Amino acid sequence: MSSWMRRIAASYSMYSYELLEHGLGQQELRDAELDLDPPVHLLEVLAKRSGLDQHRVSAMTMSGWVPWLFDTLTPAPDTYETYVHQFSLLLSPGRRNIYAPRKWLPWLSETAAKRGCRECLESGSTLLLFWQVPVMASCTVHRRRLETYEGHPADYIMWTAPAYDQRALPDSLSIMDRRTWQAITTGSVDLPRYPVNAGVWFRLLRTLLDELSTAQGRYGRQLDDVRRVWEHCGHPFRAGLHSWQPFETLNWTVQQQLLEAAAAAMELIEDGSLTARGTSGHLLRPEPDTAISDGTPPGSLIGADGVQKRPTLDELWNQATATLDSCIEAAKTDPVVAKHLFDFARYGCRSEESLRGLRDTFAELQIPLNFLSQTEG
Repeated sequence: MSSWMRRIAASYSMYSYELLEHGLGQQELRDAELDLDPPVHLLEVLAKRSGLDQHRVSAMTMSGWVPWLFDTLTPAPDTYETYVHQFSLLLSPGRRNIYAPRKWLPWLSETAAKRGCRECLESGSTLLLFWQVPVMASCTVHRRRLETYEGHPADYIMWTAPAYDQRALPDSLSIMDRRTWQAITTGSVDLPRYPVNAGVWFRLLRTLLDELSTAQGRYGRQLDDVRRVWEHCGHPFRAGLHSWQPFETLNWTVQQQLLEAAAAAMELIEDGSLTARGTSGHLLRPEPDTAISDGTPPGSLIGADGVQKRPTLDELWNQATATLDSCIEAAKTDPVVAKHLFDFARYGCRSEESLRGLRDTFAELQIPLNFLSQTEG
């Protein structure tokens, strides 16, 4: 919202605070206030003046992403437990401590670092809302890491690191960020097992970040698995944290390392080299290969060449009658088998007369009729 307002104001040779006050009748708002939860009446006026749908205008703010990215923008005592401990991926349920940070909201970083794609911003592209929350670490268009800057695009911008200071982007991180972008743009994410809602994806990702940074003593037998994740992505164990802190309070460098570790964990789980012991771990594993029957019944004939032959119609009929004969013999002495056979045989009986005929048939087959008393009624 702040970036959009700044560009609109620039087209009138104004500053955004002047546009807010003199053009929209709104007192000055800081960028953080515009981007988080601006007044509803301001969104209504902007939608009316711009001709855009109000939902599209609202999506430029964090408040427009309730309940997908946030359950609520009002902190509550049980918010952390509800959001972060609803799922489990890498660790078994109950392995992590239940922390209750005060005034905590997911993804809203306390460091207020400004992030963006150098190529996007230098080519005049818009500033994206989701660059400002530590949910992604790269630009899915240019496959470049997001970089921190100072200033207000497009008025002025100063990058905090030289242009050549770009570490290689791991494929696993690129894949994870593309999934996040899919969640943002389509509302769902294609996971190996089946698609999930965007809200589920954001909570799964936040869960994995918590599992990878939880207190070391909580890992138990899974400590080696977690160490392997950190070794795979090439960063210090638990990003060098000596004590647990919520992801949102960490600086951007540590947050990037945790995002890379989460991407590495997903990659290892998907390729089967790491066991996900959580209740939602199956979402990151491909559907297991299962043999699909070609219709050949079990026990069919094997040819002289050792190749299973497709049985003929006569052979199938002989198998069916042999199975029925076995059921009849068992029903003569076993009430449970008699009950199941009677229930199966009376399927389609539409009258008392047909039911009596079926009972007479069972009597002729020497199946005790008292076995059937419990099947009637």
